[in-house]
Amino acid sequence: MVRFLTKPKINSIAKRYIDKVVNKEDYHISFKGTDKVLYWPKEFPLNRLDQVVCETFDTSDWHYYQKEHTVIQEGEILLDIGTAEGLFSLLEIDKCDHIYMVEPGGKFYKTLQKTFKPYKNKTSISNVAVGNEDTEVLFSDDSLTGKVVEGNEASVQKIDLRKIDTLLSNNERITYLKADIEGFEEQMLEGAELTIKRNKPRIAITTYHGENDPKEIIRIIKSFVPEYKYYVKGIYEETPKPVLIHFWI
Repeated sequence: MVRFLTKPKINSIAKRYIDKVVNKEDYHISFKGTDKVLYWPKEFPLNRLDQVVCETFDTSDWHYYQKEHTVIQEGEILLDIGTAEGLFSLLEIDKCDHIYMVEPGGKFYKTLQKTFKPYKNKTSISNVAVGNEDTEVLFSDDSLTGKVVEGNEASVQKIDLRKIDTLLSNNERITYLKADIEGFEEQMLEGAELTIKRNKPRIAITTYHGENDPKEIIRIIKSFVPEYKYYVKGIYEETPKPVLIHFWI
């Protein structure tokens, strides 16, 4: 806790990792120590990238997805649910045999196609929301934390909602599941039962959103595969709840 309270501000931490920002149709972001280029939508504030950079590069950040038993390995087949801008997948693309990305936001979906154009042969990008049924939902894409809503604002659009078991209906293999979907993690898990039972992937899943119950997430996953071990990490001061839970066998 002391280490968390005394950490530098996120913009200071992000500066350690960002090499250059080029202002074009979309922002082109390059990073120190890698030749990878990330595209960031002009519609979203550039300073919001700082948090993304911190939680992806800074191993001490509570939102950091890799922890001892959930480190990305060579030959990984990654299912990245709630890919957003795609920085996590971009930095791990060389290790992975394939990455399945799921991103409902139209703005991020467009820049993901640019970011991963050099890696078309090892990526699949789905522009859908995920849940516990196959239907259509209303989705607000007016901010970084786009989410399923009820309303008729101008920014709301109708999109497909799919179960993970439907998206991977051809028994595609996965070895790692990463998920951050703004409070819909429990519904996503309910629609991923067959996929998790079949593959027993390592899992890194966010639990801090107001709609989430971390104990219920643990119960759901262990009901699918009782032998899962898990590690609860972090404290989100606004809830308060743990930030992430890591699962492995």
